[in-house]
Formats: sequence, structure tokens, C-alpha cells
Amino acid sequence: MRVTTTLLGVEQSVDVAEEQIFAFEPGIGGFESLRRFALVREPEGPVEWLVSLDDPDISFAVIEPFLIRHDYAFELPDRDVEALGLQEAGDAAVRCLLTLDQDPAAITANLLAPLVFSRRTHLARQVILGESEYSLRTSVFDSWAARESQRASA
Repeated sequence: MRVTTTLLGVEQSVDVAEEQIFAFEPGIGGFESLRRFALVREPEGPVEWLVSLDDPDISFAVIEPFLIRHDYAFELPDRDVEALGLQEAGDAAVRCLLTLDQDPAAITANLLAPLVFSRRTHLARQVILGESEYSLRTSVFDSWAARESQRASA
């Protein structure tokens, strides 16, 4: 399927396979009316785009949270496991929304409200982690710098 979208202010067409399409029930916070999205990988780099199939002007930059914090973990409530139709851990993919900025040092990731995708059912939802140490605005630059520093000293 060919989808027209606006990424970083530039209209473009991207090819989307059925396995890239997910239905959000309920919708993403602040965008509840938009339900169908395609998860599109950047050809180079860790960023992916969550492209709305309902509104071509809406897309979100997302990233695997484990690239930011290797120890990132949370327990998904049973109601969300059931709603997504998850049967085993491998059914799920987790991404976090990025807040982009022209200054790379100002880019942040929302680790407090991850997006959970079911590869099996193609349902997805945003999960808000109550009573969590994670932040809405975790610095991606600082996290990567800390990881590289740890690798260099190991």
C-alpha cells in the first residue's frame, strides 16, 4: 500500500506492508480520533515513524526504549495484555515517542508512556506507567553519551 504523509514538514509517499499497520484502541493521548498507524523504519539509524493513515499530516518519531536505557522494563497490566491479544513476550514490540528538536542535545523520549504493539494481532496502545521512575522527557543525547562512556570504560 502506498501512503502519502508529511514527515518533518515534507510531503512524501512511502510503501507500507500490511504487517506495518496497527490499530490503536484507544487512540494515542491527544490524538484519540486517529486510530490507524503504520510503523515505518528509517533506512539508516534507530528512529522509526508512526505514520497516521487517518491524517497524512500526523506522524510521530519513535524509538526502541532499550536503546536509551538498557535496563528499561515495566510490567504490562493484564487488561492491556488481554486487549492487545498478547500470548507471549515475543508478540510485543515497544516504542517510545520522541520529541524532536533542531538541537540534537534537546531531543527527548517519553519513557513514562510507551507504545506497545502486538505483532500477532496488529493492535497497539499507549500505556501510562503509574508509579514509575521513568520520565516524559528523558534526554536521548545524555542517555547515549552515558552508554558510550560505560562501554569505553568496560
